[in-house]
Amino acid sequence: MTAIKHALQRDIFTPNDERLLSIVNVCKAGKKKKNCFLCATVTTERPVQVKVVKVKKSDKGDFYKRQIAWALRDLAVVDAKDAIKENPEFDLHFEKIYKWVASSTAEKNAFISCIWKLNQRYLRKKIDFVNVSSQLLEESVPSGENQSVTGGDEEAVDEYQELNAREEQDIEIMMEGCEYAISNAEAFAERLSRELQVLDGANIQSIMASEKQVNILMKLLDEALKEVDQIELKLSSYEEMLQSVKEQMDQISESNHLIHLSNTNNVKLLSEIEFLVNHMDLAKGHIKALQEGDLSSSRGIEACTNAADALLQCMNVALRPGHDMLLAVEQQQQRFSDLRENFARRLASHLNNVFVQQGHDQSSTLAQHSVELTLPNHHPFHRDLLRYAKLMEWLKSTDYRKYEGLTKEIIPRKQFIRDEKLIVTLSITAKHRNHLSSLY
Repeated sequence: MTAIKHALQRDIFTPNDERLLSIVNVCKAGKKKKNCFLCATVTTERPVQVKVVKVKKSDKGDFYKRQIAWALRDLAVVDAKDAIKENPEFDLHFEKIYKWVASSTAEKNAFISCIWKLNQRYLRKKIDFVNVSSQLLEESVPSGENQSVTGGDEEAVDEYQELNAREEQDIEIMMEGCEYAISNAEAFAERLSRELQVLDGANIQSIMASEKQVNILMKLLDEALKEVDQIELKLSSYEEMLQSVKEQMDQISESNHLIHLSNTNNVKLLSEIEFLVNHMDLAKGHIKALQEGDLSSSRGIEACTNAADALLQCMNVALRPGHDMLLAVEQQQQRFSDLRENFARRLASHLNNVFVQQGHDQSSTLAQHSVELTLPNHHPFHRDLLRYAKLMEWLKSTDYRKYEGLTKEIIPRKQFIRDEKLIVTLSITAKHRNHLSSLY
């Protein structure tokens, strides 16, 4: 243990200006294979800092390494587990509890005693020692030295560094082994100096001999730098070309997008135009029939009826949103309205003339039948008027005002004809009665 303590002091703590006071070989509770050392140390410079350092052997076992260090002021509790029986286990309460098992109870007691002394000498905050033998603590406190600090630090440290007989014997053996090396140190230093001078000369000669190679190397480096510059220029030109290609591709992509958008708009526009042409285009024949169609002949009446129905369909078509804002649609609707007004006026005038003409014809017929003592036949008049039934319905649905005005003119004429019919009927009846009375 003394050799280990000496090695730790030399390799780990002396470079850090620390002095090793106590050491204990421990392992964690439940992990007996992983041994390490807990060391109590103090710094050689003031203010004195007291630490507990965990030292572990490397994996190869050829050197020690410092693993973790705790300040003694952070130690809250030292639990020795049992104050009466010998027990190698003990706990140190830092920020968390560390459970250790010492290699021997003597090492554990020596380490705890050292911790207790350092606590009494350097710390204002007292550590709580639990399950520690009071005899062990009393032995650690010399009479009249509890409160003495001045002049006692070095004394305490020296007390911890005192060597026993076995340690002195080990040191003497080590010094005897190194005696030859110490005596020949000057000769070794001179030899080393001569060899270094020889090596320096050889290095200088080697450098001078390799000057040509260095010059060649420098030329090669210059050529390489020129090649690098040329490559960079080519790369820059390639980058510019790629940037130009990228910009052109972006323009082509944007043009394709605009072309696709234009085609889509053209398809939609063509669809709207086809809709308007199919539903709002009135044939020239229908327009001519509405404007100049013969309302007296059966063929002319049929043509006018078909044209009126087609005009009504064009005017009643359900337009899509936005169509009513188109100038062409507005003009076409106005044209349809003019055609409807003109045809309705022409139809109403013609029907009025027909009713007037039939009224005159029926009056002359009634006069003739009153002489012949026979009732007139109205079937020809009904047949002539029946041809205008669909046109009358169209007039009623499109221009009710004209339709109503036409009916107001027809009703009085019908009433007049009915009155004449009644007179003729009464006259015929009277003549018939006179004829019968003359026979009897």
